[in-house]
Parts: sequence; C-alpha cells; structure tokens
Amino acid sequence: MRRKYRKPPIVEAICEFSFEPGQPWDGTLPGLVYSEVKESFPKKRQQAVFQLGIQIAGQNPAAAPLFGPPAATQEAFSRPLFLSEDERTLIQIAPDVLTINKLRPYSSWSDLKPLVLDVLAKYQKAAQPKAIRRLGVRYINRIQIPLAEVQIQDYLVAFPNLPEALPQRISVWMQRSEIPFDELGTLILQTGSVREPGHEGVVFLLDLDFVTSGQPFGVELAADRIETAHEKVELAFETCITQKSRKLFEEIH
Repeated sequence: MRRKYRKPPIVEAICEFSFEPGQPWDGTLPGLVYSEVKESFPKKRQQAVFQLGIQIAGQNPAAAPLFGPPAATQEAFSRPLFLSEDERTLIQIAPDVLTINKLRPYSSWSDLKPLVLDVLAKYQKAAQPKAIRRLGVRYINRIQIPLAEVQIQDYLVAFPNLPEALPQRISVWMQRSEIPFDELGTLILQTGSVREPGHEGVVFLLDLDFVTSGQPFGVELAADRIETAHEKVELAFETCITQKSRKLFEEIH
C-alpha cells in the first residue's frame, strides 16, 4: 500500500519523453501541439536556452586559437512553454522531446498520470513520432527541518560515509548514484544539502529520476512504462527516508 502524507516534500514532478521522429522537426510543430493542448494550457511563453559548444580547430581556421584548448562557443535558441491557468503545470517542447512539469502543491500520481498520458496523446497526434526512445519520471524533494543542526542519518538513509579520521561534521554535501535495474532502466539518485533563502533550518535534497533503457517502443506502451518508472522512484523515496522524515511529512495512517 502506498504511503500518503499531508505535507509531501515534493517541489516538482517531471515526466519527459524523447522520441524517434516520424518526420523532420520544423518550427511549426510546437504550434500544432499548442492547438491540441490550449484548452488546459492556455498560456504561452518562450524560454531562452543556451547551448555550449566547442570550436574545433580546422572548422574555422581564422577563429581557431593557435595554442591552448579549442574556443568555446555559445548558441542560443527558444523553447516554447505552455502553462496551465495557475502556472503550476507546464509543457516544454524541444526537438523530439516533450516534458511535463508539475510544481507544488503536488496532489497525487493518480492525478498526474492521466494528465501526462493525455498530453502525450495530443503530442502524438500533432508530431506523429515513430516511437519513444526513452522516458523519465523524476521527483525533486526538499526536506525542510526546523533545526539549526541535525544528524543527516536521522532523516536520510543515503548520505556520505566519512572516514573515521575526519571530523564527522558536514556543512555542505552532495552525492549522486546511478543504479541500473537490469533491462528496465536506471535510477539516478541525488542527495545533498540545499541553501534556501528565508529558511533558517536545515534543508536536504532528495532528487530521484528513473530513466528507461533499451530499444525504442510504441506510444501505446507508455502507460505501463511510466507506471514502472514511478514505482521505482516511489520505492527509492520510501527506502531513502526515515521515520523522522515521515513524521515531518505528517504521514496519513
């Protein structure tokens, strides 16, 4: 049985799909997607994205440095965003990528999953991809503790293990693990401390992202695949937190 909390620490839930394209990407496709989703996502914005590249010697001899590393170049482009009326749910469109973000307050997976599948179906109608290359389900949690200093292990099971010769105190920390689940995919587990303006206590990060692997698959399999990904993220969440954290989140019995 899934545990429920009155004050879940989720600040953002993300479902992302990467596609095998069925047609060349062009600038009209975001508009076609918007025409399908505008009833639920009426607001439109453009998000500036900067992509860093490397200038390779020989590609542009006049610009290439004579000595030292290749010069870095920066390319800017816009990414369309479609937002719900309250701006707490949004869709991001990039070439052959669809991302659905749900910001706090988060209600439940039973509410989010149908919305994700509905947006995916409308994207499929507009863009007509051949298949899904991979999908990811990610939950970003911030555990806010109203204390100036705590023992990490009182709230999180996944934390740094320091050698005994070092002081057993950490002011700032971050760790990342990638855990393969056989042919299903990989769980990316990130934990750490967060400095949050206006919060004088301790804040811990618990960032969980399950990404599928293997061959591309049909859109009709998306419901089962995102359910599996969510189950792995939920398993990781419950096994990474302690009873003190559950008390903090006000578990509903």
